[in-house]
Amino acid sequence: MPVPTFSRHNRTTSPPTISTFSTPARSKSTRGVSPPPTNTNYSPTIGLGGQQQRLNIVTRVAIEGKARQGQDGASIKMYLKISVPLDSVTPGTTIPLFPEENVKILTSQVHPIDSDSVPYNFSSTVSPLLHNAARALNLPARSMDAFDSVFDISPVSTTPVAGSSRISKPMSGSATSENIPPIDVQYTGHILVSGYHISYVLPKNFPSRHKVDGLTDNEGEGFTRSSSRGRRTSVGERNAAQFMAAIDMWVPYVSRPPRSPYLLSLPTPRCLHNNIKLRIFPPTVASSSFASLSSLEEDGGSWDLTSDPHVTRRASNRPSRSNSYTHFADDESSDSSTAGFSDGCGIQGTFPSAERIRIRWAKPLRSIGVGDGGTDDGRRRAGVKDVRGEMTCIIRGRGADQARDSYGGIIMDVEYKGTCKGVWFPGVATLLGMDVVLEAKGSEVSWVDGSPNEWVISGGVGYTGFNVGVPRQAGPESRTSSLDSNSLHNSIPSSSPQGQTFPASKQTSTSSTASLLRAPLPAQNVAEYSFEGSTATLASSSQIGTVSSMSSLMPASTNDSLNTTPRPPGTPVTLHINMNEIIPPAKNFFVFSISGTVIVTARPLLPKPNGQTSNSSLIHSGTHHENADPEPIVLPRFTVLAADSESTSISVRNEIGATPATVEVYNSTGDIYRDAQAKKTVLQKGGATKCIEGGGRIAYKSISSPYGHNRQPISLRAPTGHGLPRIPSNSSLGRMIYPSRPKRDGPLMIPSVVATITPFIQKHTGVAGVYAVRVSLNAPADADSEWLEFGLAKPGGTTTPPAGNETNLSTTIISASIEGVPVKFETTTPTRQDAMGLGVPFEELSNQEWVSWVKVHVGPVGGGVVVVEYIVNNRPEDSSRKSRARVTDGSLVHVFLPTFALPVGRLDVDIDTYSGMEIISLQSNFAYETPTPKGHKLLQYSLEEFFYPRLSLVICPKLVSKPPSLLNLLPLTLVTWAIILVGTIFALQLSAEMKRMTRSLESHSAVATSGWTDKPEPITVTTTIYTNAGTRRQFGDIPTETSPVPFLPTPIASIIATGVLPPDEDHPPDQTPLPVRVMKHATRSLPPSSSTESYALLPVQTILSFSWPFQEFDIRATLDKAFQAVEVIWQLLRRAYHYPLDPT
Repeated sequence: MPVPTFSRHNRTTSPPTISTFSTPARSKSTRGVSPPPTNTNYSPTIGLGGQQQRLNIVTRVAIEGKARQGQDGASIKMYLKISVPLDSVTPGTTIPLFPEENVKILTSQVHPIDSDSVPYNFSSTVSPLLHNAARALNLPARSMDAFDSVFDISPVSTTPVAGSSRISKPMSGSATSENIPPIDVQYTGHILVSGYHISYVLPKNFPSRHKVDGLTDNEGEGFTRSSSRGRRTSVGERNAAQFMAAIDMWVPYVSRPPRSPYLLSLPTPRCLHNNIKLRIFPPTVASSSFASLSSLEEDGGSWDLTSDPHVTRRASNRPSRSNSYTHFADDESSDSSTAGFSDGCGIQGTFPSAERIRIRWAKPLRSIGVGDGGTDDGRRRAGVKDVRGEMTCIIRGRGADQARDSYGGIIMDVEYKGTCKGVWFPGVATLLGMDVVLEAKGSEVSWVDGSPNEWVISGGVGYTGFNVGVPRQAGPESRTSSLDSNSLHNSIPSSSPQGQTFPASKQTSTSSTASLLRAPLPAQNVAEYSFEGSTATLASSSQIGTVSSMSSLMPASTNDSLNTTPRPPGTPVTLHINMNEIIPPAKNFFVFSISGTVIVTARPLLPKPNGQTSNSSLIHSGTHHENADPEPIVLPRFTVLAADSESTSISVRNEIGATPATVEVYNSTGDIYRDAQAKKTVLQKGGATKCIEGGGRIAYKSISSPYGHNRQPISLRAPTGHGLPRIPSNSSLGRMIYPSRPKRDGPLMIPSVVATITPFIQKHTGVAGVYAVRVSLNAPADADSEWLEFGLAKPGGTTTPPAGNETNLSTTIISASIEGVPVKFETTTPTRQDAMGLGVPFEELSNQEWVSWVKVHVGPVGGGVVVVEYIVNNRPEDSSRKSRARVTDGSLVHVFLPTFALPVGRLDVDIDTYSGMEIISLQSNFAYETPTPKGHKLLQYSLEEFFYPRLSLVICPKLVSKPPSLLNLLPLTLVTWAIILVGTIFALQLSAEMKRMTRSLESHSAVATSGWTDKPEPITVTTTIYTNAGTRRQFGDIPTETSPVPFLPTPIASIIATGVLPPDEDHPPDQTPLPVRVMKHATRSLPPSSSTESYALLPVQTILSFSWPFQEFDIRATLDKAFQAVEVIWQLLRRAYHYPLDPT
């Protein structure tokens, strides 16, 4: 029965370690199988990755399969004949057979065979795979002897493999095959997936017979003993164990229609004898209602089928039209045969040794010819889903087109790199073509004289060559043309069942230049064509990657083939692609590059019939000069004709070296003379820019042109003798009146230089050591160099500054620009060297020490405004140590102004100052000096070469009284408010005390006047108390009850001693007793006094006065407390002001 193959997902990638092998029990009279050594770790003897030589143990391969419609793959059964050299392997070794790829193994089974390739007896019912394997491998009929009985193996319990268990049973030679169980895997081995390979695990035991045909074990061992006693075994038969293996697997399609054919990739072991038989489901037949629409198809009920490598079909005596495959172009030759296929189509035959066999089938394609002049290269055209291109145009100069009567054009190097993703073709052809063409809208492209008149093309994976246009070839003129087959040259021949070769064919009656399809190969019944008279060596369709270029295949028997005239650059280039190397989806991309040198010339524009021209056309009368600049052109670009979507990025670089010129780059749309947005940039020599997605336009501008930077009137001239007369344009005449820059006819000098100095003062230290300088001048016209140079120098030979006053001098160039456009600049700082008494150092020549030397690239342009800005820092190094010190005596600043190697007409220096800065002293070697509202202005005229402008300033910060800040006034404000608060409290307390003393004095005077010196007399007082439970009234209530209350007489002196109580203290406010009226009756009358009268009613002070809650008030203690509180507040304010420092 079949043995399930171990899956790679639920097992280890290497066989388990084998420690001890057990042998079947035998009687002592018989010799048993020699057990293998114990405690042995077996490792594969075949190393992957090239570590060891690969061992090929497969001697024959037979593949059978069937592809059913509607499924995602095909069911494949592979049968192998294996021969294991016992002297070169170790039992239990894992030997890789072929790569796993995308194969899924369902079941597998291995069975031993003898030295004559006769399988030992097995059960066809239990093991149907073995039955099919013996048939497919063309092995002899199975032996009647079972493997166990031949090698005297006793029935033992075997180790289960992959979840199955079997028990060997003793079998005799007469036993029926239906009762023979499978052999134990330790004697047959098994198939598994190991290391991404389909591998064969050798048996753990190789049994031997103790005596066969009268030979002992020493005379012959293993499965290779020959049954013929008199025949000596060959070298290949000695010490070899043979097996047959059957593998049932599922292989999914690599690609499927509609954009690809059905593609099966079957990995195979390396072997010299290979057979394949694959059944394919028939194509869908169109209904009768669509018969008229499908009449153009060659054969609606057949497949175009091909294989790689080539499958050699078996000869058939009865070719059938309905089952033949006749529509093949170049490598589309059919490898199939319908012999033995009664219910469909298929492929059957032998194929050479290969790592894999690929089988493609698709419906036949329509025969549409595409070519030049009715000819074709015999290659079908591949399609591309997406193309990403990068193109670089390197401008070399201007030149004349000798092939046409034109003024000239722009010479440029064109470099293109394309990446094609999703290369596809719906047919079965693998050697395809892809057309690439150079487009130049509104321009003519031609080769440059003196340069190679051809493209330099290279490619990545899948690239096999190219050809430009369609080569002209000669063929046999006697051949009869037909609809099925027309002469097609320089194509790879196809194979027929009789071994004849036929070229590809095309139909010229319906040729089209816009189609991607090409004509198929001729039918098999057209056999009168041959390659007689041709020296071309054609490659076989089975040889992948060895296709020669079309130039090597051109016959040399005709005069047309000897024509070596190069084709124009605008001719389409056909790239040759091998689809076998571009297998989707992992490798479905193709990379190529094209480069060459061309000259692009603007195509003449014809005027309108009414005699007017458009605003953008530039046609005028006059004589054209040879030195005139070429006309603006649209940048050319490569494009893939068969691309579904394409995007190309174009870069332009100026490498004009012969004459000084610039390249102006414009956008692809807009009027370059009236639309300011159309112009993008101006490229000097070495400059580069990138255009937008839609491309761009360029114009060549000579620097020496009398028009300078202004637009030169451009003419578009028709070819001589054929064009219309040139008509002047109003727009071009308007541009001619623009003023041009005159040429220099005076001495080489700089007319004027303006330098603006802006000094800076540090915020905390007040030290002025940093200043900025802005230098503006006109670049010298028609100078010998493209660089404007100047130096920043200081007086040389100066003594070393004293310690502590060293300066940290540094100059930094901020920017350099011409007419507002930043340009390149270089700065060189000379290094001081010790002359050691041998002479004056280089940096101190002319009694000057150069701080830095600056070079600004101005190009050959003359008269442009150059602006250079730089900052100088010569701050003393010890300025940081005096971070809190203020400089009052000023800071000495040496200003470094530019020194030019050319004479200068006028040097203007402006010193800008601002509030808070004062220039105490100014020393310079300028002839004129004048103050200005902003600072100072220095002037010097007629400066000689290397004139050193000296300027020293003493700057100090201006002392300006600042208004006190709120933070400084806060402590004083708090102290003032504290004093006011304490004074107010003290005044209130003093006022309350004064009121109390006043009331005391008033009471004392009243008592003194009422008889202070009278002697006290006894008095009898009778008091009548009236009590009322009702509401108290202001002037008393009517008494309801009278009761005599005895009153003890009290001397008046005692009453006076206790003090006189004020009327408001008799009844506190919070008490509410019942009102009582006391009636006093004296026994004698007293003299009237003012005191008694004053207490008759409540005084006015009782109603209006407010009692102060303080009982005693000490002024000194109160002041001490107030001063203590003020001192605490003052300490808090001091700490807050000096934080985080200690206020002490």
